[in-house]
Amino acid sequence: MDKIIIKEAQFRCNIGVSKEERAKKQNIVVDAELFFGIKKSSSTDDIKHTINYSQIHSLIKNIAEKKEYKLIETLAENIAKGILNNYTIKKVIIRVKKSKALAKKNVRYAAVEITRIKHG
Repeated sequence: MDKIIIKEAQFRCNIGVSKEERAKKQNIVVDAELFFGIKKSSSTDDIKHTINYSQIHSLIKNIAEKKEYKLIETLAENIAKGILNNYTIKKVIIRVKKSKALAKKNVRYAAVEITRIKHG
């Protein structure tokens, strides 16, 4: 199966367990792997037969920045659902990284990775 990859897209969102943490926007990084047959688009060289990366980026940005989240797990789930519900993608892997989650413990970032498959 083919896949389209969006790597290290950066967004600013209100995320965190405490109210204080959510009071100020934080940087998050999102990776998305979109499993989608690209044979037709590669043979026609026509964007209408593939997934528009810019549209996916805009969808992720809208999901990340328009709402407050306590958990990166919830954000990852909402991104996966948004992509699967709006595009003809069979499977997604979403990785959300939060660099400040454990910064005081000398950890580069905390992350969650989920895999979701479209049924039906």
